[in-house]
Amino acid sequence: MSYGQHLKNISKRNKSEKMIGAIAGDIIGAVILGGTCTIPPVARNLARHGVKVCVLSAEICEAQFSRYVQHFLKCPPVEDEKALVEYLLKIAKQEHLEGWVLFASNDQYLRILASYRSLLTRHYVITVPPWEIVRFLYDKRLTYSLAKKAGIPIPETHRPVDLNELLSLNIDFPVVLKPAVTHRLLLTVQSKAYRADNRLELQNLYERMCRLIGSSDVIVQEFIPGKAAALFSFAGYFKNGDPVAGLSAKRLRQYPIEFGKLSTFVEVINNPELEKLATRLLRSISYTGLAEVEFMWNEKHARFELLEVNARFWAWHELTIAAGLDLPYLAFADALGKKMPIGSTRDGTKLIHLLTDMYVAGQEIYLGKLTVRQYLASLHGGPTFAILSLKDPLPFIVEAFFLLHRALHKLASGKDRISKK
Repeated sequence: MSYGQHLKNISKRNKSEKMIGAIAGDIIGAVILGGTCTIPPVARNLARHGVKVCVLSAEICEAQFSRYVQHFLKCPPVEDEKALVEYLLKIAKQEHLEGWVLFASNDQYLRILASYRSLLTRHYVITVPPWEIVRFLYDKRLTYSLAKKAGIPIPETHRPVDLNELLSLNIDFPVVLKPAVTHRLLLTVQSKAYRADNRLELQNLYERMCRLIGSSDVIVQEFIPGKAAALFSFAGYFKNGDPVAGLSAKRLRQYPIEFGKLSTFVEVINNPELEKLATRLLRSISYTGLAEVEFMWNEKHARFELLEVNARFWAWHELTIAAGLDLPYLAFADALGKKMPIGSTRDGTKLIHLLTDMYVAGQEIYLGKLTVRQYLASLHGGPTFAILSLKDPLPFIVEAFFLLHRALHKLASGKDRISKK
């Protein structure tokens, strides 16, 4: 082979490699940080619209087993945010993800995307607003201050600076102790909040929470009586604070029963008041993005009171999709400036997180809070499954294994609760 022919072959190979890279780079997909059971339904929705999905997770997760997730990459843990951001910047070119749309699946990822937004937008399209906006929804102290200014009811709330101020509070029992930033307590004891029925329990729980997360992060709040059926949400996609598409939902059952980390049975309802309150809140900060605004009905005051806002994917997206709203794809399309498919909502649509809901229902039946007939009646009409799909069965099987493993670990360690004694 002549030297000239050798140069021609190298040139052809280089052109071919550049063409492959250009083709890969021209395919715009979605990158999702975190791959819990929340994500397989999101991936299915995006895939139905022809969107490739890449999931990043530091651990084995349900989403990596979904047939609708084309790429799975193991990334640094979310706690090491500097390493995670550096990893995102590196793989943008290395994995041909330049220009892909970046989503968060939990509050920790949400904070990182919002905080490093200006840096990450050089390589990705970010679906969350800057930190200056997101911080109002990330920290409940700021959320409640925002709600007060917007005239939105909240439960009676106190933020004692120390034990002396706590003990001087004139409050009625029971009360709830919760962290201003939810995941800070979840990471240590796997609980979102605690109930104190008297002043001694309040003091004990407060002191223990202060050791875990610091006194400035502890919120003491009125306990609103009622089962999970008093929990409501307005969920949708917002543009400058106005809902482009959304629906109201009633969250009938949750796990754990009293302070849920996961809604296990949810139903679409028609309630304009929820949309009105959610819009008033998010309009005050011109919020753009996905949001689930959570409320609880306070029978004593006959009003909905704000609990928190999830400004990222939440656990029951399959319900919004089944009800006619492709919210994951809508967020993807708007991020790229494409036409957004709005859709229409079907009231009465139900969703069940099958395995967890069976466990919750069993607990409620044992405690006398639910009858077998009431449970079976709630299933009337055939609810949509939160993760189970006959076309995509592996995430459900993996979730079942994870649930069993966590249950055994919980029994062995006993680290899921703070003793009141």
